[in-house]
Amino acid sequence: IRDRSVPFDGTAPDLDAEVQRQIDARLLDAGLADKLDLDRVRPFFESAVWRRIRHARAVLREEPFITALPASAVLAAQGSAAPEGEAAKASVLVQGIADIVLVFPDHLELLDYKTDRRKTEADFLAAYRAQLNLYALAIDKRFAPKKVTYKGIYSLELGKLIEVKG
Repeated sequence: IRDRSVPFDGTAPDLDAEVQRQIDARLLDAGLADKLDLDRVRPFFESAVWRRIRHARAVLREEPFITALPASAVLAAQGSAAPEGEAAKASVLVQGIADIVLVFPDHLELLDYKTDRRKTEADFLAAYRAQLNLYALAIDKRFAPKKVTYKGIYSLELGKLIEVKG
């Protein structure tokens, strides 16, 4: 269930009732609903992600962004060596959709959902660290002066939140 209509306020939803509500509202096909593995989703509502979401002042879901960033910042976010001279100053257009941006009075948090299977925590970090670092730069620019102080990946496969540092 990754629909924007799943409520993030109040208590954790009854997933069986939520699936039925989405079928009734024609947001979810009944044939697809039968294929959902709700046991993989339930831990989310008991996780650190859910607690973070519940404490946020605002929850921005599937937040689109497009911004120009210096090439040096983009390459640094990806862990690459920064170019020198004029190339470092060149603008790179960065576009994406952040799964969740949590807005707190003094900071922002960036959360990403992943459904990849057969991956370890290290695999997720290797695959997605650069993406989240880049998204954080773009979100920082958009919401300045607030800054992203936490980045995390919630793996449905592992049923846990993975902190993305650096």
